[in-house]
Amino acid sequence: VAAGRLAARRSFCTHAAPLRPAAPEAPAASFPRRNKKPAFNPKEFTVPPPVKVPASVPRPSYADDPQGRPRPLTQDEYAQCKTSRQIESMRRANGLAAEALVLACELAKEGVSTDEVDRKVAEFVISRGAYPVGINYCGFPRGLCASPNEVALHGVPNTRPLENGDICNFDVTVYHDGAFGDCSAMVCVGDVDEDARRLVDTTRQCLHAAIDTVGPGVKLNSIGKFCEEFANSRGFGIVAEFCGHFIGAELHMRPNVLHVTNGNALLLKPGMTFTIEPILIEGGNAEIIGPLEDNWTIISKSGGWSAQWEHTVLVTEHGAEILTRPP
Repeated sequence: VAAGRLAARRSFCTHAAPLRPAAPEAPAASFPRRNKKPAFNPKEFTVPPPVKVPASVPRPSYADDPQGRPRPLTQDEYAQCKTSRQIESMRRANGLAAEALVLACELAKEGVSTDEVDRKVAEFVISRGAYPVGINYCGFPRGLCASPNEVALHGVPNTRPLENGDICNFDVTVYHDGAFGDCSAMVCVGDVDEDARRLVDTTRQCLHAAIDTVGPGVKLNSIGKFCEEFANSRGFGIVAEFCGHFIGAELHMRPNVLHVTNGNALLLKPGMTFTIEPILIEGGNAEIIGPLEDNWTIISKSGGWSAQWEHTVLVTEHGAEILTRPP
């Protein structure tokens, strides 16, 4: 789940990515017009209540808070290097998140609603003794995020059936064994046009190529520089306002992991764990709008479609281990 700017009243739940100076006026976006209804349409599609989590399931710090507030982070948790015991907990949590994400992608077929996907994934996570992290995180109403087409991120699962030709991101996070696991992937539903498939494939390539740059002694901001150059060189915009984050005993830990050029030259060390989760938008313009009236959904300003892929990684002595690699 990307960290970034949200409504001010939920600022305790996220870390704001510093905004860069305004860029020159972008040229008119160039991307296919697909004659599809907007993916966000609360007048037509509803958000049913989430799955009820049994009291026996261990809960994260925010689960029973009326506003869904996670506990405050301590100073020594900044850029934390995990102990061997913490790393094993992270492996278990992220392994389960990866399994749950595979299930979400398998369920996402034409005619199936994102509500149905969320419900079955949440039931699976609970059956494994874990907590579906979305439920009540800063008041979020469901277990996972489902972001179709022009929805860039934080889409709320609802009764809209997936349509032939849609693309959709599913962002699955679990709390298990005292640790968080976080990952996301894209699904192409039915016959998806070539431009949309290129967007999806390029975003996945961006993520994996960025992971290949990670290792001890590497500067954190080299990840952002790489992702921005990778996206721009292929004709895509990359979202600056939302970003990856360190992760462990809480979901959004510090520092942020930006996907654009930035000034955080923190040197990476073995034992650090964080997410990389670039969001690319077709047409070369990555401006976004939101949150919309549900206080969560973020869409592209141009109407261009977006794609995001995410892994949680562990810095090792020789590079990076993907903790959320699918089974």
